[in-house]
Amino acid sequence: NTYNGNSYSFFVQDTLEFVKNWKALVGVRRDEIRADYVSVAGNTSTAFSGDFGEWSFRTGLSWQPDTVQHCYLSWSDTFSPTADLYQLSGSAYPPERGEVIELGAKWLLLDGDLAFRVALYSAIKDWERNTDLESTASILTRKRRSNGLELELAGRITDEWEVFSGLSLIRAEILEVAPVTGNPNFIGKEPRNTPKTTFNLWSTYRLPMGFKIGGGAEFKSKRYGGAPTGTAAFNPNYVSSYVRWDAMVTYEQPKYSVKFNVQNIFDKLYYDALYDNGGFTVPGQARRFILSGEFRF
Repeated sequence: NTYNGNSYSFFVQDTLEFVKNWKALVGVRRDEIRADYVSVAGNTSTAFSGDFGEWSFRTGLSWQPDTVQHCYLSWSDTFSPTADLYQLSGSAYPPERGEVIELGAKWLLLDGDLAFRVALYSAIKDWERNTDLESTASILTRKRRSNGLELELAGRITDEWEVFSGLSLIRAEILEVAPVTGNPNFIGKEPRNTPKTTFNLWSTYRLPMGFKIGGGAEFKSKRYGGAPTGTAAFNPNYVSSYVRWDAMVTYEQPKYSVKFNVQNIFDKLYYDALYDNGGFTVPGQARRFILSGEFRF
């Protein structure tokens, strides 16, 4: 099929300080898309014309009493147009939408050398699209919710020592499944490829004569996956948790720099994701060496 699509959007957003140290944010966006599929073989059953238009909104409230702390509460929703191959299955599903509410705070510590952020959020995705085109299910989950906590730490411990770290805790649940093709046994279960815990740590130290060394780790917990179609019981496969270690050495001068990275130092076999139907995996990056240079002028 031949596809032609045009999309248009505009948005307006403003922030207003209505009381000292208190600010309100309000924004609105409009998306429009016009799309046509034309079968090159003249098969009218696969021809399709789409005309979509949706509004999306965001709003927030923030409190910043001084330069070292900031608290906020925000809400937003999003819209993704549905001019995709799934429209040709005979069911014109509504657009994918997401809604997120977040409560968070940021602090600057050690005279601004260290930044710490914490955020609690709840996200709901409706009519979520499945990117696996080989699957017979056009939509992975009709509706799902993710509740999470995020912690971030970044900055300087000393003039030479820098650290960057993040922790993410997610509890996700399938609320509804796709009509006709969805498996009702998946309701209340965990969506595929969703790690409950993700953690990363990266630290660098500046040495004399322009050298800098760095290293860190990435952790992901166990992830599940199973066939979302049919009526089989929820008995998913899973990929195990993993820790991957990386390292770096750089040589920096005012006009140029040379960097040597080693990804997956110990050449650990791990898996990035589990295939939708639960029978295949996506291997992670094997040990890799990268030498790069930069010249500034």
